[in-house]
Amino acid sequence: MPAPYTAVITDNDILQAFANHGFGSAGLAEGTNVHTVKTSNILHYSINGQTYVKAATDNIAWPTASVAVIPNGTTVYYGITIDASGALAFVFPPTARAGDPDTTGLLLGLPPANVAYIGIMKLVTTAAFTHGTTDLAGQGTFCNLGYFPVDGDPSVFTYA
Repeated sequence: MPAPYTAVITDNDILQAFANHGFGSAGLAEGTNVHTVKTSNILHYSINGQTYVKAATDNIAWPTASVAVIPNGTTVYYGITIDASGALAFVFPPTARAGDPDTTGLLLGLPPANVAYIGIMKLVTTAAFTHGTTDLAGQGTFCNLGYFPVDGDPSVFTYA
């Protein structure tokens, strides 16, 4: 088994995580055009405590990455973030290691400054995958992240 992920989390990190989040599901999915993703729902979200709204948007370009080609049969997890302007970005974490259970290949950590995580995409390649060239073509599974207080407890962060 790989070593567990550990990190030092400060009070400021926790405050930033609470100030930067979505208030529901963006409805992330594969976009209509090749090499794109979309948000199917109107998304209300917060950046540094200020609230914003993003309309449902199709055909958001899938970016290129420093790892140009992902080999066949590889599982990779990507964090999807949004900034105050409504622009989406993709956080490229390390490739899952051999022997990892499905859930441990994903190490997003705290959101970078001035953005909020709104989702995760799990990519399981069925052939060599080149960023910006290969169509997702059903290889990606999306998980939408949102902040929902449970029974009035503001510390609960769940997925939608």
